[in-house]
Amino acid sequence: MKHAEHAQLRLEQLEKRFGPGGPGGPGVGPLSLVLEQGEVLGLQGRNGAGKSTLLKVLAGLYRPDRGTVERPSQWERFTAYVPQEIALYDSLSAWDNLRFWGRVYGMPSKILPVRGRWLLDQLDLLDRANDTVGAFSGGMQRRLQLATALMASPQLLLLDEPTAGADPQSVEQILSLLLHLRGQGCTMVLISHHRLELERVCTRILTLDQGMVVEEQRL
Repeated sequence: MKHAEHAQLRLEQLEKRFGPGGPGGPGVGPLSLVLEQGEVLGLQGRNGAGKSTLLKVLAGLYRPDRGTVERPSQWERFTAYVPQEIALYDSLSAWDNLRFWGRVYGMPSKILPVRGRWLLDQLDLLDRANDTVGAFSGGMQRRLQLATALMASPQLLLLDEPTAGADPQSVEQILSLLLHLRGQGCTMVLISHHRLELERVCTRILTLDQGMVVEEQRL
């Protein structure tokens, strides 16, 4: 996952506001920042600080009202977003969920099973690969949701509270995989309410309040 060419994601005076009739949620900005290739950026702040809105702007789900988002062209296709809400097909098996997303991402048929098996093994789900996801615990679903996003071998990974509600074992497995991805040069933005998780995984932490950066810490 390491890439020789240096790349940056740059936000310049970014603003996103929600008015009457809009989708709701806290606004963001004006906010400017640079995310370097290989950096793991943590976002923290109380509910309503604008963290999830910022992540959705980075994912391309929201268009900014003002300002610009400049991202490397090679990141456009290889960006993966892990929402806070579980987004899996309950009636399908773990393996079928991975196969579906692998095909969505256009993975070659020879690589898809190799990548899927590796991810299931890393997240301790290999022995449950053929089980229906609806029977999985919350922690197992969190692990599988991360795996579906990683089928794309993303260069930019956006994570909105990927350990929310997970058991301690699942949290450890998720964080261990994120640390592995960090070592491979994957660029990430991670939202968490758990400071220790951010300090363990991230290279920099931003604290948001009312859509603005009020504190920055480099680790």
